[in-house]
Parts: sequence; C-alpha cells; structure tokens
Amino acid sequence: MNEFNSKILFNYLPSNMSSTFNKRPQICVSIKQKGVLISISKAVLFIDDVEIIPIIKKDIISYTPSLDMPYGKHYIKVSIWDTNRNIYEYSWFFWIENNTSQYNFYYGVPHAHTSYSDGNNTPTEAYEYARDNGIDFLIVTDHLGKLIKSNINNDEKILYEGKLYPKWEMLKIEEDAINKKYTNFLALIGFEANIENFGHMNIINSSSIPNKRKMTVEEFYTWLCIQEDILIVAINHPKLPSEELPYSSKIDAFVNLIEVGNGSPPHKYRRSEEAYFKTLDDGWHIGAINGQDNHTDNWGIPNNLTVIIADKLNIDSVISALNLRRVYSTETRTLKLTVQANGYWMGSIIDLKENEILNFKITAEDAVNPISKIQIISNGGNILQEKLFDNAIKVEWDLLLPVKIESSWYVVKVFHSNELISLSSPVFVQAIPNIYENIL
Repeated sequence: MNEFNSKILFNYLPSNMSSTFNKRPQICVSIKQKGVLISISKAVLFIDDVEIIPIIKKDIISYTPSLDMPYGKHYIKVSIWDTNRNIYEYSWFFWIENNTSQYNFYYGVPHAHTSYSDGNNTPTEAYEYARDNGIDFLIVTDHLGKLIKSNINNDEKILYEGKLYPKWEMLKIEEDAINKKYTNFLALIGFEANIENFGHMNIINSSSIPNKRKMTVEEFYTWLCIQEDILIVAINHPKLPSEELPYSSKIDAFVNLIEVGNGSPPHKYRRSEEAYFKTLDDGWHIGAINGQDNHTDNWGIPNNLTVIIADKLNIDSVISALNLRRVYSTETRTLKLTVQANGYWMGSIIDLKENEILNFKITAEDAVNPISKIQIISNGGNILQEKLFDNAIKVEWDLLLPVKIESSWYVVKVFHSNELISLSSPVFVQAIPNIYENIL
C-alpha cells in the first residue's frame, strides 16, 4: 500500500484496511522521497497504542509479533527518523479475521424513512411492519434536517420533551425497545445527511447527530473523527459516476457502502451499476447494498433487499459485517450468494503479489428466481469471465484468476431468469511492493 505524506511516499504492510488470517503478521514500512528510498536511523512502531521497537535494515523497518494477536481491527502508527534527523509519521489499520467463522444470511432494508422526516408512521410502526413482512432487519435513516428540529411532530403518541433533538432521542428509545422485544428481528438507526459535493449519505450506528443540515466535506470529516461509535457510512442513490464523488483517502476510511439499487413505490426503482464501478475505479473501498428508501408504509414489501452476512442477528455482529463490507445487493428476497477468494469473503481487501492466484469459490442459490448467468467484473467494468447456467436453482463456480496490476477489485454479478440481477461487494486486491520480496 502506498500513501503520500507531503513529499514522502509510505509503503506499508499489511496494507490499509486489509484483512489477513495470520495472527502474527509481519509489519513492514519503508519511505521514499522523490522515488529514492530514505535511510532510516531510528523508528518506533505503535500497535494498538503499545510502543514496539522494530528491526531496521537501512531503508525498511519490520516487526513480527511473538504472540498471536487477537481477531479484529488493529491500529498501527509509525514514527521514522532519517539520517538527517527528519521525522515522518503515519498511521493505518488492518483486520485479523477468523477463517473458521460460520455465518448466516440476513435480509433487510438499510435505508428507510418515517414520519420523523418525510415518510409515514413512527419508527416503531415501521419496525413492526418490516418484521411482519418477513425481513430480518430495518435501518431507519430519517433526514438530518428534520431530526435537528426541536419539535417532535404532530403525532401525539410520541412525546419526548427536555432534549435538544427529541426526534433523535425518541428514535434511539424505539430502536432499543424493538430489540428488547424481538430476537429474530433487528432494529437499527441512522440518519441521512447532505454532504457538499458528495450528495446524500447515510450514517448508521451513531449515538449523536451533527447540528447542521448540510455539511462541507471537511466539516463531515471532522465530525466523523470525533465520534466514539463504530460508524457505517453509505453513499445513497448515486447519480453520476465520478463527478459528484471526488475520491478522498481520508473519507475512504469511513465510507463502507454504496447503493447499487434504490427505490420503492411510489418512487421509481433505479439501478446504479455504472456509478458503482466508476466509484470503485476511483479508489473507494465500498460494498454493494440495495436501499428501498421507503417514504410510505411499505417497509420490506418490495423485493430489492440488502443481505448482510454475519454470525448473529445483533447490533455488534451486523455492524462488524457492514464495516467489513460482507454484504450484497439483491433484487430477489431469496438469493443466497457466497463469494470468497483465497478464503476471504466478499468485501475483503487482501495483499497479493502480481501474478499470484486468486482462487474464487462462488455459490448462488435461489429456489424462486433461477440463475441464468454469473459474471466476474473488474476495473473499468470489464467482464473477466462469465458462465451460463440453465436456469438453475443452485450453482457453484470455482475459478482461478492471476492477479494483475490493472485489476484492483472483483465483483460478482448474478443474472436471474426473470431479468433481475444481484451484485456482490468486491474482493479488493492490494499489490505488494517489490521492495519487500527479500523479507516476506
């Protein structure tokens, strides 16, 4: 992974946001200035805020843990001094994943509105309605501009006084009440914000809300950085491929998802496949979701859904899955889609050398909407491979693809016999720099 810091180019492994099954991963860092490796005189590593003294070999520092690191997210910070006593600092994170985890498939809606903004009925009624319609989760994401108003609304059934944002406080209470009431349905909350130059974005799992109806990118980033919650950020109903979403490495660390399908009656359903691929080409690390964006009382009725692959139906497990983009978009409520590459689930970022092999294992099963074709799509929307099926209920496809520098993401597209489609989150590949060949 490469990162620019002023005139300095950092190379580091494991790469930013990447996943590994290795519980003792070798951590390596090098720095270049104007393309020339810099001789390092001193270096300090911080792993999850614990100071580590690494090994220094002229222009590369490295460290291999002597004990197993726990599963989950790990933060790395490095401070490097060159022979001229200049200091350079950089920080990033990576994931250690458990390759023996068993997951379930949960079907639901990640984008919906109620009377707390421009929809119908209360969030409680929306959750109950969605559960009655057979989905596993509903994320209520009312508009921020409405939530920061001091009045609750005209619904006398809901009264919450004495708080700055009573609708938001009431929404949290309703989420908690539903989750205490049911074990087979999950209520989540978020809000839909308007970000200048970025458009509408959903922020999920936050305990607080900003006090501005519309934010600049810098204001949004500052707010994200001071939150203590594990936030999920989704790009809503993208319209144009790249003009409206300029890449930002700072924001990329927070943005997890993009709607590749959006809509429910009375509004038109719209696909955003082109925007999805272009946003990936621009460098964003995002997974595919499908939002009903309900504005009337039809939560969970349409068949366009998001499937979250998680070990349990609770907030921690679902947020962890969304954070890792272990999710896919479907236009049928009966598709079970498994996409793994070298054992890593869809959504993962993995470090590989050029010409190493990606071993894809794809399983798609849909008893109601048979499968006619599957494609593997990569950068530029190029179709790398496709396979036809005779309107099968269950298909399996194992294939090997060599890693190419020009291919940094791989998406699986499923075609159903009735012209419905489903899109996986990508498997991302980060190329390992050649400078590490002698130490890895």
